[in-house]
Amino acid sequence: MKRWLVPTLLLVGLLLPRPALPAEVTEVLDAADGDDPIDINLNVGFRSILNRSKITHETKWLWVPGDPERPDFNELRFEQQTYVMDYTFQIGLYHDVELYANLPWIIQDKRSITWVSGVTNTTSTLYQLNPTDYPENALAMDPTDNPSTERSGIGDIQLGLKWAVFNDERDDTKSVWIIGLDYTIPSGKLAKPIEVAGGKEGSVGLGQHVLTPFMLFSRRYKVLDPYIGLHGSIPIQGREARNAGLKSPYWGGFLVGLEIVPWEKRDKHQKFAIDLRLTTDFFSEVQSQGRSKERGYVNEMSDFLVCTYCDPQNPEAHRQLQAMGNYAQFGLHLGFIIRAAEFVRLRFGVSLAHNTEHFLTGADECDDKDDNNICEYPEDIENLYRSIIPDDLNKPNKRTIYDDPGNRLRVEETTIFTWWVTGMLTF
Repeated sequence: MKRWLVPTLLLVGLLLPRPALPAEVTEVLDAADGDDPIDINLNVGFRSILNRSKITHETKWLWVPGDPERPDFNELRFEQQTYVMDYTFQIGLYHDVELYANLPWIIQDKRSITWVSGVTNTTSTLYQLNPTDYPENALAMDPTDNPSTERSGIGDIQLGLKWAVFNDERDDTKSVWIIGLDYTIPSGKLAKPIEVAGGKEGSVGLGQHVLTPFMLFSRRYKVLDPYIGLHGSIPIQGREARNAGLKSPYWGGFLVGLEIVPWEKRDKHQKFAIDLRLTTDFFSEVQSQGRSKERGYVNEMSDFLVCTYCDPQNPEAHRQLQAMGNYAQFGLHLGFIIRAAEFVRLRFGVSLAHNTEHFLTGADECDDKDDNNICEYPEDIENLYRSIIPDDLNKPNKRTIYDDPGNRLRVEETTIFTWWVTGMLTF
């Protein structure tokens, strides 16, 4: 047989019209549909997320007046390794209407810092053994020892509802159009930076009610199923987060993808598909101005910096939330889908994402909105501060060594590598 004959026959077979299962990303369970009274999916998934980046420091001390360039000083390498189990339940409510819930279990969230090459605790602008050139250290611990913090626990539960307005299985003249709403409940124990001081293990909840409306579109063309999606998230502080001053950024973005289906048997509900996807998300800044509702976020460096408003005689024994600049995240996703039978499915894949560089510190002065010369601290901190310095509450809600322009910290060269595997049973 000629060499070109087999690939040619294979290509022709792939391009022939055939019954098609929908793209995984735009699939919606249904119920009360003919001989299919209800659909239920149970998913168990595992994710491994590795975040690596470089931390730089504005070089106010090293800047030469008149020099238009003020390059940042390379200081630290940051690494975060997270392992997560996801337990997801999906149920069809009616024609093309699905309700779902996801319970994440963070097995481990470990964060660590170390010096970049060439920097030591005698040359750093953030931490020195004998800080004679600077008034105080910005870091609560010496990076020479590669310090780390750990968190674990049940995360925030997600509930969602999605509806296929148009479904190409019902009407092949139309594309798939899905609208939905995802709601994150602040069910996990709140993550506070001060929890990990002294080597203790911290929690993982963000304490936010997060509403995420979204839309997805797809259209099957023989073996190709392109899709696009839009989403935006609105965080609203829960009571515990408001008292602690933990605030999340607004974010939103879009995705474009292509599912390639080289093999499929619809009558047996079998399918092998390759999922290629590009994602873009934009995150707003999180300010830190003194009032609890504007305090800050748990970012890369919040576990390692000295605290602003805690005991001034022992600042390294505490931690605090930080301001954070806005940034964008770009991601590339490669996934594989195997439907072995009607009731069994396996998904696995990898993704690589990059965050644009942004500031991790930069709090403003105390925001005295009541004009009473008293800063308004988070409720769980004010009594502590009042007991330490009862006659002087009008302190700036920042620390000049890492919040003033010329001293701020920035995160750069961020890469986030994720691999995952998910098994699904359908009933």
